Amino acid sequence: MKTARLIHFYLGVFFAPLVIFFAFSGTLQVFKLHETYRETPGSQGDWIAWFGQFHKEQAWIPPKASAPRSPSAPPRIEKPRPLVMMWFVALMGISLMATTLLGLYMAFDYPKRRKGFAIALVSGIVVPLALMAA
Repeated sequence: MKTARLIHFYLGVFFAPLVIFFAFSGTLQVFKLHETYRETPGSQGDWIAWFGQFHKEQAWIPPKASAPRSPSAPPRIEKPRPLVMMWFVALMGISLMATTLLGLYMAFDYPKRRKGFAIALVSGIVVPLALMAA
């Protein structure tokens, strides 16, 4: 059991930055904030669109520029989405970020493992950034 706890500790700390990133970008996508740039013809979006694109593609692929709308094209009618479910899923994403941050706080509270904590946390940030750049 001691080995399982140690593995859980280091894997949790290592993957916490990615869990927080994906929970954050996923929460933004619930409200389709990553698609609002499409209202501006020729725009490639802001940081939310880029985060949403990375969330979906796991690579820094530029968001597709919005195509100019033809004046004769009818407006796209989308089926309304249940607002209660959207907020529930957003609450789940926020809760996932909060519990991950609480887990990091609890992991930091082990005085004998602080060096390992710092190494795992920094590695959990540096390794994905290095993989994104590749």
